[in-house]
Amino acid sequence: MQTGERICVGFMTIWDQSAKAEMTIRPDLLVTLFGAAGQKVQALLERSFRILNAQLKDRPSIEAATTPISGLYFGGVETSHVNSYADLLRVAKLMSSSLCSLADPDYAEGNEAGDTRSEHALPARQFATRVRDLTLSIDASLAGYFGKEATLMAKRRSTKFGFLSDRLAAHFGLIQPSSIRSSVRMARGLITELSLASRASGRFGLLIVGYPPLASPTLTDRERSAIEDYAEELGLEAAEFGVNFQGADNDRDACSALMAAL
Repeated sequence: MQTGERICVGFMTIWDQSAKAEMTIRPDLLVTLFGAAGQKVQALLERSFRILNAQLKDRPSIEAATTPISGLYFGGVETSHVNSYADLLRVAKLMSSSLCSLADPDYAEGNEAGDTRSEHALPARQFATRVRDLTLSIDASLAGYFGKEATLMAKRRSTKFGFLSDRLAAHFGLIQPSSIRSSVRMARGLITELSLASRASGRFGLLIVGYPPLASPTLTDRERSAIEDYAEELGLEAAEFGVNFQGADNDRDACSALMAAL
């Protein structure tokens, strides 16, 4: 970013006499910071942490590790008294996070006032692509149904769906902790499109919404509570419009939800 600020992307830990490198920065934050290059940054960081863990496996001491790529720096060693490994990561995240304002679900709405729709849409598209690839690995004959368009109320304009067959119209949404309110607004728009598709053609409407695992140590208590509340709220709103709602905290569960609806 060439701002001189260092961003915490993960930790090296020693727990129960075992050393491990944990990448904790979330993909949605990388997209917020680096835009379309966020996925490439994520892949680079994931490779770096795999190299670090290979080092720690051979030499189980964090002092013996060396940075696998230029641009990564090791901070100081801190000691924390906790009861579990998950608590250790939560404490580490709280002690070192410089992105708390981006990860705050109650951050001032004014900070989302700009046109950031592309930043929110990119991780959702990536989520939909991963679900599509998993689905096609199971049944390649479904390839033609992804990204199809249909007309709703206005006959001159068509709407693109995540998945569209003769009996099913599905969308893929994503609740991103770094921009949770905008994510939920986008999901509500998807519910409307699915409801219209159901009324216009009799198709079964399905909204699959992904979100981080609630047990993840990278989530704060406020983020975890916000995700639970909004997921429940979206499910109730979808039911009011005759749309089926399925939440998924991983790509495989999202794929299973789609396959079950076919």
